[in-house]
Amino acid sequence: MALKLVFPGVYALALGPVNVFLIEDGSYLTVIDAGYEHSEQAILDAARSLGKQPADITNIVVTHCHPDHAGGLAALQQATGAAVWMHRADAEVVRGHQPMVRSTPAPGLLNQVLFHVLIKNVPAQVPAAVVAHEIGDSDLLPVAGGLRAIHAPGHSAGHMAFMLQRDGGMLFAADACSNVVGLGYSIVYDDLTEARRSLAKLAQEQASAVCFGHGQALAGAAVRTFQRKWAL
Repeated sequence: MALKLVFPGVYALALGPVNVFLIEDGSYLTVIDAGYEHSEQAILDAARSLGKQPADITNIVVTHCHPDHAGGLAALQQATGAAVWMHRADAEVVRGHQPMVRSTPAPGLLNQVLFHVLIKNVPAQVPAAVVAHEIGDSDLLPVAGGLRAIHAPGHSAGHMAFMLQRDGGMLFAADACSNVVGLGYSIVYDDLTEARRSLAKLAQEQASAVCFGHGQALAGAAVRTFQRKWAL
């Protein structure tokens, strides 16, 4: 699957309905999210298309524990030896220490339909992986030139967004919302009220681009659409 440049040094890799991001990190790569189980080969092939080998992926930053974002983590980690970064609440699910919460559909008929078609019968666990680094709100990760963590719960308890702090800033909103058929809620949330607070928090961030776990990135003037939609 083709890589798409979405920000200086940042590439989006669409793996079916979910996006994985590869960030040039000096002579190495940082990967954000790992897709579904069995996605590791597509990610490694994408790295090779950038002239990198598996060992050049040195960090994997995971936004949350759901199978479409963490299902491929264990295999990708095994193939690369990369260090993994997550919020503790969701890291415990990925480690196999806690069960995954069964999320409920967001408002709207389309979300109800997509939940029953795409999510309802997906196994509520992922292959266990080692998470070396637990992160919290406002932590600055020493990867990719500086990646600021933003705790944005609601989609899951440990759901994280990230701000790449260069070139005007790129906000990785993950599944706080989606941009598949326009900006809107993700299909499911653990706690929609908390998710709305998180979206308002993210709307205050100043960025020149915003990307999502599902759907197309926004850049330039279009970022104002994101900020206006979710502002309190």
